[in-house]
This record gives sequence, structure tokens and C-alpha cells, in this order.
Amino acid sequence: MSEVWLHANRRLFVGPILVAAIAAGALAMRGAVAPSGLGWWIAAVAALALALVLFMWSRRPRLAFDGRSLLLYIRNGSAIAVPIEFVEAFLLGKGPTYLSGKDDYKTEARTLIIRIAERAEEFAKLETNVRLAAWCGHYVTLRGTWTEPLDIDLVNRLNQRLYDTQQKLKNPPSLLAPCGRGAGGEG
Repeated sequence: MSEVWLHANRRLFVGPILVAAIAAGALAMRGAVAPSGLGWWIAAVAALALALVLFMWSRRPRLAFDGRSLLLYIRNGSAIAVPIEFVEAFLLGKGPTYLSGKDDYKTEARTLIIRIAERAEEFAKLETNVRLAAWCGHYVTLRGTWTEPLDIDLVNRLNQRLYDTQQKLKNPPSLLAPCGRGAGGEG
């Protein structure tokens, strides 16, 4: 199981989930009283399925760690796995929101920038969902609109977690007790 490092912005999903759930209930009630309510029931099930899919999306993290790689959930489908030794730092920035109906040049949100080592040439440019993130060179910019609230404390915690994880992987704890006195054997 992966350790979540950055959650999605769950607040964005509350309204659409409620609308889909209320619609499912209304459609089911209509199907219960309609003489031939099969169509209403099918629509109710579809609305309920939409509510469940939205709920699952709201639970999907933006960043997670699987024990070896940083998982970036910034595109449709599977996560992008970047080996943790290639992740150099997390930075706080600002960028366009990319919200529908907004002038992107006037509305800004905080961003989380992930610096990837230049020696990791395979991670110089990858495709992302442009609304969630941009990948340019060895920098990945996550749009704060789609993440939990970003601030300097969160970025500092991410950098500390990154450092601790990299140190732990460089110096794994020994599974064997040292030989000699105090290890259960004769010295």
C-alpha cells in the first residue's frame, strides 16, 4: 500500500457528488411511482455510479510513495512512477488556475514544483493532464487548484519526508544482529 504524500482537493468534488446523489434519489423515486419505471431506474443507477466514480476520484492522491518511487497522479490512467533517488526537491510557486470560464492570466493559484534530477533523462518530459500539472524539462508543476491547500509548511514537510526516505533507502537497517558480545552468542 502506498503512503499518501499529497491529497487531491476534495472540496472540488463535494458539489458534483451531492448533485449526482440527489439526482439518483430523485430518479429512483420517480421510477418507483412510474407505471413502467425501468428507464428511471436505469438513470438512477447511472447517476449513483457517477457519484461513486466522483467519490473515488476525490480519494485519489496527487502524490504517493510506494516504497521505491514517488507516484504522481497527474494524468488519466495509471500514476507516473519516478524513482525516489531522482526526486531532488519540492518548491512552492504560483501559476494559472486553468479553471473553466476564468482568465488564466489573471487568476492564479499556488503550485507545487517537483525538481527531478537531470541525470534522469527519461523524466525530462512526460505527458500530463494539463489541468492537473505541467511537465517541462526536469520540473513538474502541480496546480494547487487540484490539490489539498499548499503552503510553506506543507512543502517543508514534503522535503523532510523526501530527505528521510532517501536516507533510509541509502542506509537500510540491518536485519542481522552484529556478531560478538550481546548478540546472543558466545563472545
